[in-house]
Amino acid sequence: MIKWTKKRKEDFVKTLTEEFKKSKINILASFSKLSVSEMGKIREIIKDCGGNMMVVKNNLIEIIFQNLSKDEVCKFISGPTFVVWSNNENEVELVKKLVEFQKDTGKIEIKGGLLNGEIFDKLKMEEIGKLPTKKELQSQIVYLIRMPSIRLINSLKFPVLRVINILNQIKTKKES
Repeated sequence: MIKWTKKRKEDFVKTLTEEFKKSKINILASFSKLSVSEMGKIREIIKDCGGNMMVVKNNLIEIIFQNLSKDEVCKFISGPTFVVWSNNENEVELVKKLVEFQKDTGKIEIKGGLLNGEIFDKLKMEEIGKLPTKKELQSQIVYLIRMPSIRLINSLKFPVLRVINILNQIKTKKES
């Protein structure tokens, strides 16, 4: 196992501080009794959403957020903690997946974090997790845009079909 020297810790903090500056979302979450397979599963979920995850010592996380001038985030740090961050455009999807994993397993707890520079606590993160994702919003917009034309087509088509059905009924009566 590689020993963490002071220089290595400083480099690590500097690198992660730069990563967090670029990211749109930073989430702090605690974990307890997660098996290796569950940890792998959550890493895969986060990676599929375009995010990164790392278990980091609490004092290093505090230094990173102090470097970002976000000292208020440090109140969310306690116990075994992992950090999730992403530059992806769809931050809501990442939060949504973490909230789902939290509800399914009960072994992680989202404590809070930063979203576009604004600090969010646990409750706000859970509310964000209930929002529709970008893809869901896009499909709803497409549906709403298409609906008036579909209604117009159906309203124009319906009287013609009605006349055809009446004529067919008259034809069958005359034939019988």
